[in-house]
Amino acid sequence: MPKPRLLMEHDIKAIHYVSMADYIRRMDELQYPEDKLIFTTAYLMDYGSGANRDVSLAEAIHIAKVKMADASAQLRKNRIMVPDEVFDPEASEEKDAEYRLFMADPLEFLKQEADRQLLSYSGKELRPEDANQIVKLQDMSAAFNPELNGELANEVLDLDQKHTARDVHSRLEAKYGSARALVKAHNDTKPGVLAGFFGKYSKAYANLEEVYNAFHNPNHVLYGDMNAMDKAAVQYLQHALPNWDFKNGLPKPSYIDRNLSGTRKARANFSLQILKSTIEQRRSEGVYDALNVGTKQWKAEREAQAGDSVLEEANQQQAFQQNVNDNLIQDEEVSYDKEAEEQYAANFKDDPEEDNDGPELD
Repeated sequence: MPKPRLLMEHDIKAIHYVSMADYIRRMDELQYPEDKLIFTTAYLMDYGSGANRDVSLAEAIHIAKVKMADASAQLRKNRIMVPDEVFDPEASEEKDAEYRLFMADPLEFLKQEADRQLLSYSGKELRPEDANQIVKLQDMSAAFNPELNGELANEVLDLDQKHTARDVHSRLEAKYGSARALVKAHNDTKPGVLAGFFGKYSKAYANLEEVYNAFHNPNHVLYGDMNAMDKAAVQYLQHALPNWDFKNGLPKPSYIDRNLSGTRKARANFSLQILKSTIEQRRSEGVYDALNVGTKQWKAEREAQAGDSVLEEANQQQAFQQNVNDNLIQDEEVSYDKEAEEQYAANFKDDPEEDNDGPELD
């Protein structure tokens, strides 16, 4: 029985780029990998029309790859055995190839999609509103072309190398709803003027703030260190909630609301969101790295096989042409020999006119 579809055609047409926090939130609402890829493709294809982009195009593509890895990680959780390089065991061969290509080379995947959509306008009577869409698709096709935009391709590759800090930060933004909301939530944890002036705040908070800033600093030894972030967040929760035991799982927001208020409550909630984000990142990060390696190898093998097929076809064509040429030469030789033989034999035929010249001599 085919799976029910969540995204219908009118849903896809209504997808517009808002922010990557919005993208993550809406991706998490989708159930099926196929819908996630369709949504991701439409969201990134609309990046070009965004007036106030929150991240670069390379960052948007990277975040989208992370969320597709999340989908694969969820499948691994729901099914005991799912290979790292497979997104959906129930997917068709064609759809599985789309998943793999998106992870292996998202620029090629998106360029193919832009070109496919452009081709759909060929031979049609265009409406006035189609002109803007065609121009946007042409711009996106050029943007995704590594031969025309090698800088973007390099940025995407660079983001694959050290991505933990950026990924956790993106997850935090999604949990608060936007980049601006995350900044506000962080500011709400800071001490007031008097407390800051007199240094009246806990050591646990000071450590949390120091580690949080170091986690986002590429020049710091704790850059992207989730262990340090987890430790600082847990220590603050233990400080603010003495009766909470980490072994029983994360505290619920309602528990924090009942027991804390003001700045302490803001810091506890901030610590909670940090831990939720690092838990998600740990579950996905290993799958993400495995998918990057596995799908790139798959793409290289596929291209090598395609190259072998082209070479074999060329060799077959060359052999066929050589065979045709050889046959033509043989035919010419046979034709020439037969004609020469007939001309030579004609010299020995009786001439009728010579027979009438006179009687034979004894």
